[in-house]
Amino acid sequence: MRSPRTPNQALRILLAEAGWSGARLAREVNALGAAQGTPYHYDRTTVAHWLTGSRPRPPVPQLVAQALSRRLDRRVRAEDTGLLAPGRPSPDGESTGEGG
Repeated sequence: MRSPRTPNQALRILLAEAGWSGARLAREVNALGAAQGTPYHYDRTTVAHWLTGSRPRPPVPQLVAQALSRRLDRRVRAEDTGLLAPGRPSPDGESTGEGG
């Protein structure tokens, strides 16, 4: 049995800090994916699901972090977005721990 989803406050805070809507984040992730040869077709509804606790498969959390890093002009890691499951290894091989 699945446990209930936990709202993703980390992503909500980052979006507010960036001044972005869910639609804007989706467009940025789509553009980054296309530039890397993997077209995505995310929209505001997808981001709304992420905000309610859904987690996309890699490399999407990394693309979200990259988009937010560019916007905020500072490093945002995939684990900072709350989109990686706790304990899941990050791309640099470190565990994300419990906090996500």
